[in-house]
Amino acid sequence: MSWRLSAEEAGLLVVDAQEKLVAAVAEPTDWVKKLTILVEGAKILGLPICITEQVPSKLGKTMPVILKAAGNGCKPVAKTFFSAVDQGKSLGKKRILVAGCEAHVCIRQTVYDLRLKELTPLVVADAIGSRTPSDRDTALAEMRADGVVVTTVEAVLFEMLESSDHPKFREIQALVK
Repeated sequence: MSWRLSAEEAGLLVVDAQEKLVAAVAEPTDWVKKLTILVEGAKILGLPICITEQVPSKLGKTMPVILKAAGNGCKPVAKTFFSAVDQGKSLGKKRILVAGCEAHVCIRQTVYDLRLKELTPLVVADAIGSRTPSDRDTALAEMRADGVVVTTVEAVLFEMLESSDHPKFREIQALVK
């Protein structure tokens, strides 16, 4: 199987980028900005997007900037399980870009559960946060060691474009500058 990514076979799962969680996330400092770019890019490329909220009555709603980037048609899905595997499966794609927080809890469990469902998660590292750098670093290292693709926002967006001849190239390029 090729690790190459195409927009036709990919979906985006944004896990728990909620007000109270985001306020507690330390690293990386610009992860919400990168997540916003990823969501905007996925929308431009026509990827299905699912946004989850872990117990929103306690942890708050999704960050408004993320909701705005996803557009009006994308309504967050509340969950109580840490894993968002069901929401990932609902995207109907083989490859699932996973971003949000926290790396060592909901992201990690979602990634491993997606693999158990024979889907291919791609962890978008610069669009993922945790409350402590050591939790984030450990989770990313563990997933990488287990053969999970760990990548970046810019890498996945340009890989899905494949060429500067792509009709959406200029829009994507403007996002990442």
